[in-house]
Order: sequence, then C-alpha cells, then structure tokens
Amino acid sequence: MLGESAGTKGEATIEQIGRRRTFTRTLQLAIVLAVVQWPMRHAVQAGADCDIPGRLSLLVDGTFITAYVYAAYRGYKYVRFLNRQRWQAVAAVGAWLVFVAAILDVVEDVKLWSDFGAGACSDLIAGWLTTVMHGIFVVGWLILALCYFATSRFGQQKLHGVELEPPATFSPSLDGGPDHGKLVITCSGGGIRSASFCLGALQHLREEGFYDKASTVIGVSGGGYTAAAFHVLRRAVPDPFAQGSPELARLRRQTRYLLQGGRAVFLAGLSVLFGLIVNLLLIGIVLRSVAWVLGWFLGNQGVIRDVNTEIQVTWRPDGSWSFLALAGGLIAISAAVFVIEKVWDRWARMPDVVRTVLNSVSSVSLRYGVPVAVLLLGVPGGLYLVGQLPGDTGLPSELLALVDPTKQGVASFSALVVVLIGLGRSVWNGLATEGKESSRLRDRLLAFARTKLAPWAGTAIIVLAATIALLRWTGGYATEKDFARDWSVAVILATVALGIKVFTDANRTSLHSFYRERLSRAFLVERKPNGSAAAIDYYKRLRYSEWAKPDQGGPRLVIAGVANVEDADFVPTQRDCVPFVFDSDCIGIIGDRSLPDGGRRRTDDYEREADVLLREVTVPAAMAMSGAALSPLTGRVNGRTRPIRLLLAVLNARLGVWLPNPYWNNHVDDAFPPVTGFFPKLSRYVGSIIDKPGPYRLLREAVGSPSMYDRRIYVTDGGHYDNLGLVEALRRKPAQVIVIDASNDAEDRFSALAEAIATARMDHGIEIDIDPSPMIRGAKERADRAWVYGIATHPKTEDEVENNEDPYRTEIFFVKAVLAGHLDWDLEVYAKRHTDFPRRATSDQFYDEWDFEAYRSLGFALAESLTGHHRVKERLNAP
Repeated sequence: MLGESAGTKGEATIEQIGRRRTFTRTLQLAIVLAVVQWPMRHAVQAGADCDIPGRLSLLVDGTFITAYVYAAYRGYKYVRFLNRQRWQAVAAVGAWLVFVAAILDVVEDVKLWSDFGAGACSDLIAGWLTTVMHGIFVVGWLILALCYFATSRFGQQKLHGVELEPPATFSPSLDGGPDHGKLVITCSGGGIRSASFCLGALQHLREEGFYDKASTVIGVSGGGYTAAAFHVLRRAVPDPFAQGSPELARLRRQTRYLLQGGRAVFLAGLSVLFGLIVNLLLIGIVLRSVAWVLGWFLGNQGVIRDVNTEIQVTWRPDGSWSFLALAGGLIAISAAVFVIEKVWDRWARMPDVVRTVLNSVSSVSLRYGVPVAVLLLGVPGGLYLVGQLPGDTGLPSELLALVDPTKQGVASFSALVVVLIGLGRSVWNGLATEGKESSRLRDRLLAFARTKLAPWAGTAIIVLAATIALLRWTGGYATEKDFARDWSVAVILATVALGIKVFTDANRTSLHSFYRERLSRAFLVERKPNGSAAAIDYYKRLRYSEWAKPDQGGPRLVIAGVANVEDADFVPTQRDCVPFVFDSDCIGIIGDRSLPDGGRRRTDDYEREADVLLREVTVPAAMAMSGAALSPLTGRVNGRTRPIRLLLAVLNARLGVWLPNPYWNNHVDDAFPPVTGFFPKLSRYVGSIIDKPGPYRLLREAVGSPSMYDRRIYVTDGGHYDNLGLVEALRRKPAQVIVIDASNDAEDRFSALAEAIATARMDHGIEIDIDPSPMIRGAKERADRAWVYGIATHPKTEDEVENNEDPYRTEIFFVKAVLAGHLDWDLEVYAKRHTDFPRRATSDQFYDEWDFEAYRSLGFALAESLTGHHRVKERLNAP
C-alpha cells in the first residue's frame, strides 16, 4: 500500500508524500536552528561578555534565515502541487511575506553585527526594525499554516466536505509495447570483458540478419557499451564494426579506455583529487561549524573548563541537573512514549489517532535525541578521556597534526589520504574476486582481510579522524576566547561553501563526468567521408530521445540501470533498488505491481528537466550510469558494499548520478516545455543550475537511506538489479529473446541466470523454464555447449482467462561465455595461457589486443554455435 509506512494508509501519491516530507524536514531544520540560538540570546541578555554569543547567534541566524525561506518556498510548492487554486494564491502571499521578513532579518543582522563591540550589549534587538520583521514573519507563517491545513485531506473534509485527488493507481507493467511478439537481444554486464564478448556475438547476429530483425537491443553495464556503439554507428553504417572495418581497428586501440594515454591518466587523477578535496572541505566546514557552536555552549554552561592547561569536565555545573536533562531529555521522551504505549495497552485499547501521534513524537524525539546526546555527552566525554587541550592534548602528534596547518599536518593528512586510497583499492579488488574459491590458506586469509577487515578499517579511520578534529576544535572554542573570536574563519567557511555551491554539484564532483567522456571517446565512433573512423565529438549532445530511436528498420537502444531506494513500501528487504530504464520514448522507474503508475516520463521532457543544457540524459550518460558499479550505493549488492559506503563516498569513488525523480512533476503532459525568449531562457538556465544536487546528496550516498519519495534518485549499474537484462526483456512480452551473457558468476553455477529467473517470477509472475546443465563443465575438460533454450510463460491476461486461451510465451535463447566445444587454435592457446579465461575479474578493465580479440572471437564463435543449430535457426527465422 503506497505510503502506508508513512502513516498515510495509501491515501497519497509518491510526489505528495515526498513534497510533504521535504517541507516538514526543512521546517524542522529551521526549528532546530532557532533552538540552537536560544542559549546564545539568553547569554546576551545576561549582559556578560556578550560579543561571542551575540555574533555567533547572528551567524547561526544567517543559516536559520536560509532554512526558513526554503521551508516557506517548499510549503508553497506543496500547496500548489495539491492544485487548490484558491489556497494556492493565498500560500503565495504567505511565502512572499516570509521572504520579505527574511530580507529585513538580514538587514537587522548586519546592523546588530556592527553594534557589537561598540558599547553595551544590544540585546539582539534593532528597535522598530525587529518589531516589523517579527510581525511580517509571524503573519507569513500563519498564512502558510492555514493553507497547509486547509489543503490537507482532513482540512478539505472539515472545510468543504470534499476529498483530495484519488490515490495513485497500480497496473501491471507488462505492457509489451513495440516489442510485443518480436525479437529482443540483451547484452549482459561485465565491463570490458562483456563489451568484447558481446561485440563478437552482435557481429555474428548482424551477419545472420538477426540484429536488424530485432526490435530492441537491451544493454546492461559493459554490455551497454557495445549495444550503444553498435546502435549509434549503424545509423550511418549498415555493417558496424565488421571485420576489417576502421571502427573495429580503432576500438582495438581503445581497450584501456579508462586510462588510455597520459592525458586520460592525468584527468583521472584530477577528477579523483577534485572530488576528494571538495568532500573533505565540506566535512571540514560542517565539523568546524558544529565545534564552534558546541564549544561555546559547553564552555558557557561550565561543562568544559580550562584549569591550569588541563581539561576539566563537569557533568553537573553548579550542582544542577539541567545539563544532563537537556542532553538526555529527548531520548527520555522516546522511552517514556514506549512505556505509555505498553501501560495503555495493558488496561485499554489505544485509539489509532493517539497511537499515530505518540509514534510521531517518539520518532522525532529519537531522531534528534541521539545526535544531541552524542554531542553534549560524547564530546565532553571524549575530551576528558584523551585529556585534550590546546598545547597539551595527550593524543599522538600524528593524529593531532591532521587539523594543524603546518608542514607536519600536511604530511599527516597526505598519509591519511594515501592509506584510505590503498584500503579502498584493496577492498574493491576483494569484492571483485569474492566468490572465487581457493584452496591456499594465504589466499583465503587475504580475501578475508580484504572483504571483512579492510572495509571497517577504512570507515574507522575516517570516523576517528573526524572525531579528533571535532574534539580538538570543540576544546579550543570552549577554552580559548581568542580562538572563538576569530570571525574571519566564518567568512572563509561561508566563502568556501558558497564557492562549492556555485561552481560544482554532487554530480560534477563525482567520477561520472570523467567516466562518461572516456566511454564516449572509446566506443561512440563515426565513419568519416575519407573512410577512417573517429570518435564522435564528445561535446555533441547525443540526446537519448533522438539517438536511441530505431533507425532504418533496425532495433531501438534500451539501457538498463537502477534507482537506489530503501523504502519498505516498494522493495523487498535488502533489495534496495528498482529498475530505471532508458528508452527513447519513455524513461524512468519500472517494476512490479508494488510500484504505482507514473514512474515513467516522456524522454524528451525528462531530458529538459534533468538539465537545461541537455547533458545529463544522453547516450554516453546512460552508458556510464548503467556501468556505475563503483558507487557507495549498489542496489542488491549493498550488503557487500555497505561497510565501505563511507570510504567510497569520501574517496570520491562515485560513478552514480543523481537524477530527478520521474514520479515528481509527472502530473501534466508537458511539465518542462521548451522555452523561447532571452529572459525565459535565462530564468530556466539559472534555475536549472541552482537546482543541481548539493552536499545533502553526498550525505545520502555516504550514510543515508535513499528513498523513492525523494526529489532526486541515485542511478547506478543495471547489474545491481539484473545483470542479464532478461527481466526487462520479458516485461516487454517479445516472442523471442537472445541473451548474451558474459557475467563473471562462479563457474557452473549460473547465478546471474538464477537471479533473473527468480526476479522475473517475483516481480512479474513470469515462469521461466530453462535448464543450463548442458553448459556445466563439472569434471569434464569442456562443457558440452555454450547455449541453452528455454521458455518463459507470462501470467494470463484478463482476456486470456475469459476466452480460456493459453498464456503468452516467450522463447529464450541463452548463450554464455564458457569454454565449450572445439574452438579456433588462437583461442585454445589463449585459454591455456590464461587459466581464468573467460572469467577474468571485472575489476580488471585494462585489456590489450590479445585479451580483446580473445573475448570478441569467443563471443562470435559461441553465437555462431547457437544460430548454427538447425532448430534454433529455424525458430529465429520464423516470422
């Protein structure tokens, strides 16, 4: 039931719940910032040494102003979304009043800032300006509150006796569309290994006419490289990547596509370094800001004091319990609610309304109570345990140097970065080879260290470094007034934060842009008039809505990715993702019947929403997102990568992309129409740039839980859901599917196929009958063959049930990268030299010409063995 976990009992759409959550969370942030200012204002009113708390309060107030302006804007957008015309205009008035109040608030802060230090304490009041500002602020928020209530379901029932729009509808996603009754080809994931193998298979299928006969080619991850390259080149060349062609010769020179040449290596290093520096700057800004406020508060309360250069922590300043009550009060409220529920249920039935209210109180108090307790109790406790004070800390000098701007500090910080990078590389290699068994004790111990110990070691190092910085800065702000009065630090922090917001975003700091460019330059080529092949200009926008269309009778290009979500409303436990499919007509989220309608958008409309310059939803961008295996969020394999999520995020090992949630802004036919005129274009351009994902999305990658209700979703490797593309192919109800599988699953287990079979049954009710036993090598030198035939039976439609017809069936032709039969001599020799052939680790993306040709030739040979069988050829040639 949609939204049931959020307490809506299925009576709201994804966008409605998401907009309400966005508004309430921003409002909660504003309230928290207002509460943080309260002790500072109280200290100013006390009149003693008011300069530090007064100016610190004004700095916090600047953040508070930003938060409540955003909250007012999102409140107005929520009311507008509900499409109540009368209240929409009223909400606009309220939002504008809040904005005017914010301007007056800024003027007041500037005036008060100059007043501090010039005489007596100003009591944070600027005469009539403060009175007017408060009045406008209160009126604006009262209006917004009235609109929020009036447009709620309860408010509509009480005020007008009407209901809001009906909840979302659910219908099967087995719509078939243009692929119904036709042939679909899928190319599996697996990096350059799969790209090479699938290239050979597609070459043979094109020679036999099956590629042109297909209505769609579906690419996943590495298979998407080749699927896209074939599709784009075929628009101009009828026989793309044929033997002896200039584009195939060029591709052989690009088999180290990620780091092909010195310039690519240099750009890769800069991309990693750029994102890493931005990430560390953001972490530093947050830690320094928290330490400043927290240090002043703990010092002001007398919890932390400097006594003869030694730290002294007092949990009950002046013998009062107020500090401990403040630190643990919210957690105590949550515990009290639990007790009340238990006692109430013992003596009477608790009404659902009361239970809902108590659950909300418990959730909010716990959400904010835990960080409050950690900061107010954990930080003083940490300072006490390590004996930290400026100049005499008791901590190892190497750790303290991390937050000191000295040569030793730079060296220690650099050493930390090197250690983290080394851990990250070791962990990734371990994950890439996980599942490969070894009889040697050394290999098993190394695998255990890489997959079990190193992930937590990297996370522990990051947390330890951040903790030391927070303790050190907090201790300085609590005990050193000159340190606390250095207001130039605030200017630097604000300038850096503003610069990060203006000049970059969460997508630009990731490795996606570099990855996308390398894929484009290596695989997307065009035939020149002189007969040579060259990369398509990277700056040419290959819009997916145009370049993925079927052309001259050929197939359409579909690229499969996933949207990472962790909502119990939509995904089973630990699946953590839903399919995100790039199609030339419609793009977006596709899944089982638990997902409501509205998850797909017109591709051309979505392209404009994602980026006004039409750069985010292109063919190379889709290739890169579908191949984004290296990311903090990894869908179904989150269980393996969760321990290193924080490590990957900090190190900028991030290939995923934050895209607009297709469920949002999907209530009109043309939500983002093209604009004309200079000022409309300028407005759209500025709005698109400002709206790019910011630091909050980085936090969601590192430690958060991505949600289907969020305004943006994180799109990564399609193999995180189904590495074969088979489930998406069957959803389209074709008559036949050719599956080209170069997955690196364990030999003779065919786990990628098994997972696809189970997923098709769970998500779409499709039963797949296929037996891969002829491909099992076992104790034999070779498998009997590298392909098998199967049947997928679709659930009956209402018409089939009513007419007592047989269910629709799809034939599956499955070809797998295994050694089978008698191969060409060059492959036989390569296989003897490379014992891991054809299961080379996916982490190894650096092939030479022999590696590339071996996998390409194997794909060609095995596809030939499939279509060479007389029954298979007869079935595939059938109309």
